Amino acid sequence: MLKKINYVLDKRQKINLCILLVIILISAFVELLGVSAILPIVNIALDPSYIEKEWYLTMLMEWLRFTDPKQMLVFLAFVLIAIYVVKNLYITLVYYLQYRFVFNNQKRLAVKMMESYMHQNYLFHVSKNVAELQRNVTSDVNGFFTAVLNALQFVAEFSVCVSLVIFLFTLDFVTTIAVAVMVVLAGVFFALVYKKVLVQKGERNRELNVQVTKWILQAFSGIKEIKVANNEKFFVHNYEDNYGQFAVLQRQQSMLKFLPRPLMETLCICGILLILVVKLQFGADLESFIPVLTAFAFAAFRMLPSFNRITGFLGGIMFDLPAIDAVYHDLAEIAQLMEQKQKEVDYTANIVLENRLEMEHISFHYPESEQWILQDANLQITKNSSIALIGASGAGKTTAVDIILGLLEPQSGCVTVDGMDIRKQMYSWHQCIGYIPQTIYLMDDTIRANIAFGIPEDEVDDERIEQAMKEAQLDQFVDSLPEQTHTIIGDRGVKLSGGQRQRIGIARALYRNPQVLILDEATSALDNETEKEVMEAIDGLHGQRTMIVIAHRLTTIKNCDAIYEVADGKITKKMHQEIFGAAVAASRLGE
Repeated sequence: MLKKINYVLDKRQKINLCILLVIILISAFVELLGVSAILPIVNIALDPSYIEKEWYLTMLMEWLRFTDPKQMLVFLAFVLIAIYVVKNLYITLVYYLQYRFVFNNQKRLAVKMMESYMHQNYLFHVSKNVAELQRNVTSDVNGFFTAVLNALQFVAEFSVCVSLVIFLFTLDFVTTIAVAVMVVLAGVFFALVYKKVLVQKGERNRELNVQVTKWILQAFSGIKEIKVANNEKFFVHNYEDNYGQFAVLQRQQSMLKFLPRPLMETLCICGILLILVVKLQFGADLESFIPVLTAFAFAAFRMLPSFNRITGFLGGIMFDLPAIDAVYHDLAEIAQLMEQKQKEVDYTANIVLENRLEMEHISFHYPESEQWILQDANLQITKNSSIALIGASGAGKTTAVDIILGLLEPQSGCVTVDGMDIRKQMYSWHQCIGYIPQTIYLMDDTIRANIAFGIPEDEVDDERIEQAMKEAQLDQFVDSLPEQTHTIIGDRGVKLSGGQRQRIGIARALYRNPQVLILDEATSALDNETEKEVMEAIDGLHGQRTMIVIAHRLTTIKNCDAIYEVADGKITKKMHQEIFGAAVAASRLGE
């Protein structure tokens, strides 16, 4: 566990953690001072002559010029009060520093995990469940630092117990040994029996967390279809079933963490009382044993809560071990991938499409499949031309586009811009591309924010917004709205029609002023009339930009300069008359 925590934390965090541990260890001394200061008061109260038996008390009484032991007793009482005030202020500070360290760094780790996931390649996200990633960024990060906090507080409480035990050794070796042995045996039993159970419960907790999150996301994402089909009960039932299991697990975990506490308390109290009985049976002097018993009582009063907390902290650490493992493995894997990516990508390069974009001898299959989607496929696209990709569903049209986008890396071959491999200049290449998918992802934000998409508010170019809306034939609709570009469109754009959402997608792509515009079945989900309106916006872009169009409807590609069919792993050029017939081809040539 320590190795994994060490890997996850950076250098500054580890330095802060070491400083915090030193501060925690000092708190053990402060706690010891609070308990040991009680003993002289009890001894003086029972026997005023005790002052004469201890040199430091005699010297202190002379220095203060006290003549009556009662004066000394009152003075020590006030000293004890001061000690406890200072002690508790210091302990409060220690807890504050612990919480500040944990929760500040929890945020940093969550952001680090989020950033790492966001910078992973497209294939990584295709293979991952969204609910799983959400759990990793939230619950696992929380579990990681909960375990760190538990470990810090364990060190604090354990150091207090050790210092008090050492103090008790000096008072009564036999009694301390007897009680310590019973507690240690109980601790060993707890570690051996409970660890395996709690780790299993922790792993099951992570699994159920994913399921609960999944059913929430699925229910709210598909609320329209769910309500039309009257299927609310199905989703509520599945959520209830998984959350019910989650609640049972939380209850079991709480009980498992609680059970050692009464066990430890019982052992400590019974141990002290049994030793007292044995000592009295063997003729020990009760009067001389009272101060020792008092010290044990005060020590027990302080240590019993510590024992209880220690068992709780250990239980929490064991329960959160799967979360620590998950964060460690994810960050280690991602760090390796990021290191490789940093070596491969030149962020200083600048791609400009001057002549042609080419797919050269591309072969690709998905990792989980041995079936080739593309095999030695070639495609050449000249600047400002428009090409269409057609073919049966599953033939590889979208895969080919994803390779051009740089989202998928082929097993062999490359995509080049004027001879430059895009994999070496991926950041610059993405700056050149405008992408319009079938379903436009829209944020619950303004039209302006959705067109600028991911650009900070104060960096948005409103002139580019206006130009992009005009090119997408969106300007008249937006101008008719009371708040125009500042209109909130709702979650996933629910306040807009299909055509309006698609035109926002076109405007978003055009805002970047891309050299290459890619349309992946951008009109397939629209009705004929809406498709016609959207195509008017798209057709106006022919000849102005390099365009790649995927479409099932032939009406959307009739104005393309060239048509290619994707089939059997190859990309083959088709003549217009093959696709549309001689009449359409002739009319197009006449234009």
